[in-house]
Amino acid sequence: MPELELSYRRLLLAYPRFYRRERGLEILTTLMDAAEPGQTRPSRGEAMYLLLIGLRYRFVPPNWISGVAATLVTIWVAVVFSGAGALAVFAAQRPDPPRLAALSDELAGQPAASSMNDAGGQPAMTAYFAATSNVLQTFGDEGWSGSLPVPEEQNRGYVVQDSTAVVDAAYQRLRRDGWTMGARVSGVFWAERDGALIRVAAPHDVAAVDISWYPVEPPGLPAGAIAGFVIGGLLAWQAMTWLAHRVSRTAPATRRRLLLLGVPALVACVVNSLDSVLSMIPLTGGGTTFLSSTLMYPLGNQFANPLAPTIIGLTLFGVLVLLREAAQVDRLQPVNPAEPVEG
Repeated sequence: MPELELSYRRLLLAYPRFYRRERGLEILTTLMDAAEPGQTRPSRGEAMYLLLIGLRYRFVPPNWISGVAATLVTIWVAVVFSGAGALAVFAAQRPDPPRLAALSDELAGQPAASSMNDAGGQPAMTAYFAATSNVLQTFGDEGWSGSLPVPEEQNRGYVVQDSTAVVDAAYQRLRRDGWTMGARVSGVFWAERDGALIRVAAPHDVAAVDISWYPVEPPGLPAGAIAGFVIGGLLAWQAMTWLAHRVSRTAPATRRRLLLLGVPALVACVVNSLDSVLSMIPLTGGGTTFLSSTLMYPLGNQFANPLAPTIIGLTLFGVLVLLREAAQVDRLQPVNPAEPVEG
């Protein structure tokens, strides 16, 4: 019955490889012995049963402790992958930093007394520092409701005699040149044109003017973050389920060692995940704006604070070493005998 056997073998692919290696032949033999004379295809009940049990071994941890561990690790991986997904979208359409130093000097009517350039850096780290310092999160209070800026700031400062007059002249000049203008609020206004945002500000009681410019945020960052979260979560959950089944088949003493080894990593997953999520939440209050570029924060957080990923990585290495030792010394206990297949 080669056709029936081939169909059963295909259904058995739903099971993890370790299960097929240890019990696959036994299950296949049982199924073939129970087949009706002349049967060429598995019954609907057999097919459904094999698929459900196989997927259970792939995606359901063997006990509640491993389920909790898998959940915590999966959340951490998914959050980090969300940052990677946002970064991938950003990198694919990263805007060039505007070159507006000459225009800035023209608006101020003199050379700059100071300058700063944060453009062109690593986007994930830029998002990290912007989120931790709350840069631009409240710029909605400054009368701007247009495109969102990427927090890659270029800035020039000017010492002037009459800051109000300079801001007025800059506002009129940009409006004549066809820029989209925001409202003027307390000596500050924003303007946009050709993928660039300009902020002109006159600090209170200071004879100075600051002019900053930023690239406009590219679209699609939330979609990239969601895709990264889903992909990372699925990969991590399946990997952790496989690992949990391996752990459950070791000797009790080995399982206790693995549990103690894993506790610091689980704590690191919880703390790092909470830090990433809470840091992306914008400040409360009027004018608060969520910048989509902040979604790259979880990835930047791993580079800025490498303690958590280091602990998690070392723990994973230790777990794999102990499992290898268990396989060679203790011998992994076989998986549960094949359950009877209902037709």
